[in-house]
Amino acid sequence: MPNSQDDTAPADRPAKNTPKGDYDVGYCKPPTAHRFKHGNKANPKGRKKGSRNRKIEIHGVLLEPVTVRENGETRQMSALEAVLKQTLSKALAGDHKASLTIIGIAQKEGILTPDRELPIDNLSETDLAIMEDAKRRWSQSAAASDLTPDGPEVSDTT
Repeated sequence: MPNSQDDTAPADRPAKNTPKGDYDVGYCKPPTAHRFKHGNKANPKGRKKGSRNRKIEIHGVLLEPVTVRENGETRQMSALEAVLKQTLSKALAGDHKASLTIIGIAQKEGILTPDRELPIDNLSETDLAIMEDAKRRWSQSAAASDLTPDGPEVSDTT
């Protein structure tokens, strides 16, 4: 259903930023003394052409190849891989901050949470028998631990 305002052809409509009138100064026509001169940059302290943003710079630095000596051999790897290996070795040596960092990275990447469980239907008979035995022993030990609690009793009096 056509609107009465939309009946005019696009060529007959005035453009949004065109001045309405025959004058040198006004809407969309600043005085000539205040107009940008040819070659003038509107933002001289702004981002230079060809400069890259921070994310691209970090990506480039972390994936830059570095030479590392492992077990007497020199090999090339990315800087990120070298840092991860170094942090892991510190964590294995007992550094708690490095351990927390590695665990945080693994959780963020979804390594510690399984995506899906493995199907049980394609296991051999011996594997199924082992699993059934483990389930039986686990349920028996859980039932036995419910009867004899380990540790002090906790009262709810507050």
